[in-house]
Amino acid sequence: MSQELNATRQYLERHHGGDGKKAADRTVTTHERNHDNEFMAFWHAHLPSSEQLHIADLGCGPALFLRDLAKEHPDYRLSGVEIAPYMLERIEALPANLDIRVADLNAPGEQLFAPHSLDVCLANQLIHELHQPLMLFRAIRHWLKPGGVLILTDMVRQPIRPWLEHKFPDTDFASATLSAAVMHDSFRDYFEHNRYTADDLCEMLELCGLQVVDRVSLRSGRASRIAARNPQP
Repeated sequence: MSQELNATRQYLERHHGGDGKKAADRTVTTHERNHDNEFMAFWHAHLPSSEQLHIADLGCGPALFLRDLAKEHPDYRLSGVEIAPYMLERIEALPANLDIRVADLNAPGEQLFAPHSLDVCLANQLIHELHQPLMLFRAIRHWLKPGGVLILTDMVRQPIRPWLEHKFPDTDFASATLSAAVMHDSFRDYFEHNRYTADDLCEMLELCGLQVVDRVSLRSGRASRIAARNPQP
């Protein structure tokens, strides 16, 4: 294993609270919420019209969404990309039309998929986990067919006050006994989960040559869902 891959795995485990099993369990229990009717409506609105799509779920976790797609669409070719061992361990026996690839999406390399081979890329709650997304956005532009689509859902930057009040309910910060270690971990968590505004994400996608075609605000502005297309030549 490369030093970079191992370092990313260590970072992700810390980002996930230091407990990989718990993080994998949470991914399973939140699967339906993260792929609810609103998600599916957005997904189908931007899915290319073909019976034989190649779809890649980037940061696929236990690959639950891909398994659902594999059952419903046996003619699709499906690929998941994941790096965390505790997520990979939760992936069950794969159907014939689904493969899993291990890669660090901070610097995936254009060779992870063949040029212009993908119809759709999905990045669901992935981008905030990356150190920076530009290398991935560049690679996605390389992987997508002309007219292919990226569907991205992620948390976006929110003001610090409501976040602190949610994290520490009924706390008087002026007089309460506070732990510096807890505050340090909490602020690190805040900055890791509130990296970019929705405008930031759209502008980075456009800088990498993708065309933003749709965008909706979620969870009272705390998250955003974006569809971006690889333009036709």
